[in-house]
Amino acid sequence: MKNCYGGNLCLCLVLAMILSVNPPLAVGASRNSASTSMHHLSVPYSISSSNYPVILKGESLSPLLGVPVGKIFIYTVHEGRLKPVPFQIDRRDRKGEFQIPLTEKERKKEGRALFDENDECVFMTGDVGRKMEAMPGDFQGSPVVEIEITDPRADRKGWVYAFVVHDGIPERTPRDYISYDLEHDAIETDTYRIAFSKKVPFLVSTLTWKRAESGRYSPNLADVMKVRHRGKLFHKFDFLRTQDDYTSKVVAVKDGPVRVIRRTANRVRILWNLRTPSIFVDYICYRNAFNMDTLVDIPFRIGWFFSDVETLMTMDGNDDPAVPRRKVYSRSTQEGFSINGMMSNAKNVFNASGETAFVVASSDGLIVIGMDIEKDFPIQYRAYLMDDKVVPDPPENIPGQFGNLGFLTTNWEALDTSLHHMIFSVYMVRNMTPKEGLELLTNAPSFVE
Repeated sequence: MKNCYGGNLCLCLVLAMILSVNPPLAVGASRNSASTSMHHLSVPYSISSSNYPVILKGESLSPLLGVPVGKIFIYTVHEGRLKPVPFQIDRRDRKGEFQIPLTEKERKKEGRALFDENDECVFMTGDVGRKMEAMPGDFQGSPVVEIEITDPRADRKGWVYAFVVHDGIPERTPRDYISYDLEHDAIETDTYRIAFSKKVPFLVSTLTWKRAESGRYSPNLADVMKVRHRGKLFHKFDFLRTQDDYTSKVVAVKDGPVRVIRRTANRVRILWNLRTPSIFVDYICYRNAFNMDTLVDIPFRIGWFFSDVETLMTMDGNDDPAVPRRKVYSRSTQEGFSINGMMSNAKNVFNASGETAFVVASSDGLIVIGMDIEKDFPIQYRAYLMDDKVVPDPPENIPGQFGNLGFLTTNWEALDTSLHHMIFSVYMVRNMTPKEGLELLTNAPSFVE
C-alpha cells in the first residue's frame, strides 16, 4: 500500500498536455507550432552506475521554483521517444530534515506545496536518457527544463526533462522500485528485504537478498544489530549503554516509487530516568541501496559531561549453515578473509588499518558498506570487526560474535550544538568483483555537504 521515505542537485521534468490515453510521442513529431519555453541546466553528478539515485535540490533547479510539486513530472528519451520515469519530490526544511506527510490530508496538501530550494527531486541513474532533438507536438507551448547530467569521474552524459503540467492528466509509469510493508515494518525491492526490531525500531533485525533465479528471499543474514556507547560520565565514571537503554518509535514513513523514507525518534538513557533529547534516524531506501541517516542535534556539548566517548554500531551475523559463506574485502585486505567465527592475523590487520569502507561478498552478491559525514563534523570513524563465536556480546540472539561488522566512531566530546548528518551507506549489488564494489562506493554521489 502506498502512503507517500545526498548530492547537491535535483532534477525535475515538467510535462505539458500529454493525456494518459496518448502513447509516448516520437521525438521530432509535431502537432502544432506553438512556441515552447525551454530552460537548459547542466549539473555534475555521478551516473557511472545504474545503482545510484540522482538527487537534485531545488536550489539547482531555479526554473521550477514556486511551481506546485504536483504539477512537475519527469520524462526521458528512450528508443527515440519521450517516456515517463519513476520519480518523486520530497520536501526538506532549511535544516535539511524531511517534511513527511502523516495523514491523507497532508499528502494531498504536499502536492499543492510550492517547490522550493530545499526540496529534492529524485530518480535513478538507470533511467537517465538521451538528448531530445526536437519537441514533440503535444509538448509545444509547455515550460520545460532540459537537465544535462555530466559525470565528473567518467566520460558520460545523460538527459532528463522536467515539464510543468497545469491541465490534463499526464502519462505516468507503472514502475515502482520499492514498497513499504506496514504490517511487518519492512521494506522490499527486487534486490533485498529489510525489516526492523519491534523493541528498538531504528535497528535492523532482518536483512535478506531476493534471489533472482527463484524470486525467494535468502536466509536472514543478521543475528542482531548492536549499538554501544562507551566513555566516562562526569569525566570520572565508566559509562556503557547498549540498545537495551534506548526507547525508540517509528514516527513517519513516506513510500514513493523511487525511495522509502522511514523515520524513528530515539532516546537513550543517560542516568536513572534521565534520557537524551530525541535523535532522529531516517532509513532512506532505494532499489539497490539503503542509507541510515542519523540527525545529531543535541542542545548541549557532550564534552561538558562526558569524555573518551566512542560509539560502536555493528551488525552481528547469523551463523546458520544455510547462509552462504561470506568473505570480507577492503583496500588493505584485497585477498579477503572468511567469516568463520575465528579471529586471524588478516582480521587484526583490518581492524588496525583505519578502513572507512569494506565489502561483504557471497554467492548472492556484494554488500558494499561505507560512511558519509559532513565536512565540519568532528567525529572520527573506522571499520570494526569481531569474528569470534566464543566471545559473548550481549544483548544478542545467538551467543558469540560471527562477523560482527560495523564502524567505531570517536571524538564525540568535540561535537558542537549544530545539526549534523552522519550517513551509514549500504549498496547491495550483483555481478561485480569486490574491487568493483569498492569503486562503486568511491564514485558514488555524496549524500551530505
